[in-house]
Amino acid sequence: MRLKGRSALSFTNVLVTIALFAALAGTSYAALRVTGKNIKNNTVKSADIKNRSLKKKDFGRGLFESAKATPLSSAAFEADRDSGPTGVAPGDYVTIATLNVQPGAYAIFAKTDLSSDALDASRCQLQAGSRVEQSARGLRVNGTQEAQNLQLAQTFAGPGAITISCKTSDGHWTATDTKILAVKVDSEQG
Repeated sequence: MRLKGRSALSFTNVLVTIALFAALAGTSYAALRVTGKNIKNNTVKSADIKNRSLKKKDFGRGLFESAKATPLSSAAFEADRDSGPTGVAPGDYVTIATLNVQPGAYAIFAKTDLSSDALDASRCQLQAGSRVEQSARGLRVNGTQEAQNLQLAQTFAGPGAITISCKTSDGHWTATDTKILAVKVDSEQG
């Protein structure tokens, strides 16, 4: 008895079979041939990496050693001045705020907003011990405040002072919203 159905290969069946083998061969080829050299830098994201598939050796040296490092003790100190000085004539630097600190290593950040009654060039400086960081901003004639932002790192062997001071070239200037933030970072003393 003969079974009903087609026993001959059709063009569609042959084409589907070839496509299947080509697809399987392509993924096998990619799995064997795609290496780190073929991947463009900064294109692999966290979602592309299988969870728990990376090992300690895949990361930079010392990254997982931080638990063995000496613990750090940090403290922050701030000087804050809402407004002033006002109506300062152009000339030499005028101190806006000072923060006195105890010995230690500090990351220091300072900010002040300056405005002027003339189209003006302003300069501010953050000084901590022997280190000085400067910034410059143009000021508008309409009294619009312009922020001056500064930062530096300094280690004081003894008590020290941190100051922010500013000057302008032409107009009378005013400072507002001045802040100095000193973050002390030292090894924990046991």
